[in-house]
Amino acid sequence: MFDIKPLTRIAEYARGIFECPNAQRGQALAEYTLILAFIFIACVLALGFLGLALAGQLESFAGAFP
Repeated sequence: MFDIKPLTRIAEYARGIFECPNAQRGQALAEYTLILAFIFIACVLALGFLGLALAGQLESFAGAFP
């Protein structure tokens, strides 16, 4: 008659394809969170150094006036 084993294998393969992205969503979310955290830390550090440099410039500018 009709052999159903190849169809079962195809169905298992298709199920694996559709379940794989769902299994990796948590991992991708964690990676995006880490990237955003590093970007945030870099921005905070850059603004901190920029603020210190700007404060130094303002003090020297204010010192130039009697």
